[in-house]
Amino acid sequence: MTTKTARPVRRSRDRKAQILAAALECFHRSGYHATGMEDIAGAVGITAGGLYRHFRGKQELLSRVMLDGLDLLATALEEADGLDELLGAIAHFTLDHRSLPVLLDRETRNLGEEARASVLRHHDAHAGTIATAIRDLRPELDEDQALLLAWCALGVLVSPSYHSRDLPRPRFEDVLRRQASAVCRSRALPADVSDVTPQRPGTGLAHVSRREALLAAAIPLFKARGFQVVSMEDIGAAAGIAGPSIYNHFSSKAEILAAALHRESEVLRFSLARELSESRTPTEALHRVLRTYSSLCGTRTSAMPLMVGELVHLSAEQRQGAYQSQLGFVAECVGLLRTCRPELDEDEGRVMVGSVLSMVLMLYRLPSAIRRLATPDVVSALAMDSLGIGDRA
Repeated sequence: MTTKTARPVRRSRDRKAQILAAALECFHRSGYHATGMEDIAGAVGITAGGLYRHFRGKQELLSRVMLDGLDLLATALEEADGLDELLGAIAHFTLDHRSLPVLLDRETRNLGEEARASVLRHHDAHAGTIATAIRDLRPELDEDQALLLAWCALGVLVSPSYHSRDLPRPRFEDVLRRQASAVCRSRALPADVSDVTPQRPGTGLAHVSRREALLAAAIPLFKARGFQVVSMEDIGAAAGIAGPSIYNHFSSKAEILAAALHRESEVLRFSLARELSESRTPTEALHRVLRTYSSLCGTRTSAMPLMVGELVHLSAEQRQGAYQSQLGFVAECVGLLRTCRPELDEDEGRVMVGSVLSMVLMLYRLPSAIRRLATPDVVSALAMDSLGIGDRA
């Protein structure tokens, strides 16, 4: 009798790489808090116990996903020579790792203290590399001005992470690189930074309506700490409303978030209609729309940054409503852009508009020393230059 010897199961030599790739997609799709180790193990085709042989836990996985990606980008930047090669390298990297920027944006706060500090140092270093290349070309700029332009360029270059639109690969990279290059070379910044008058919001007044007070309290909490971490009790305490009376106005956090996004969409619709009705040319209208968008995003109670990271926590119906409102706004901007630049097709126009909206949102998460330069007038002018119509405004 012949005895068959079982063939040993070979563990893939790149199992860790498979796990990290699966973790990236799971975290991107569902968010850190809603993703379990068993979800990642299932995506790889192993047991949760097998996963723990490679990584101690979910937080270690998240940090490895982020830091490995940032290390890869650092290597790509080291090999680039000059500003345009740097911008092209980042565009190439983003399209190869499209899920990473939004994950960094949304989940860095969920890292341990040491890993979070390391991720932020990487971010600052990449922006600093671009700023140095900008100042090599434009020595008249001071450090903060160059950093502002560098962060604007990064906002453009990582924009594909925040939408699903696509272009043929070489063309996609070229569009992003050209837009970022136009920002870096823009003359929209005042020659004297003392001429910049930053927005100075008031201390704010309380709402009489309890429903409005809850909305106004929830948005800054969601932006600062993340939707999953904030509780209904936290929102009630911030609004000065205690106990179960919170539920007289909203049944859940998701309902508050959906209401905030709906409110923001209606403000954008109204602003868009106003700017269209009061403008004489498509170029003027687009400039005014982008200035209004920049002004709205810079307010403390703006829910627009939540469109990036927190939609995963809404129901499919709520997400669809938020997406449709945003798509309508983008479509109007694309129509204006293509009227100004009829050589652009619909797909390229959508990518370009998405890039400048991403750029605007990026700026309002920056340190105050840089953000003070990003007035609505400056930001909208940078956006127009990125779209290739700044000289027609």
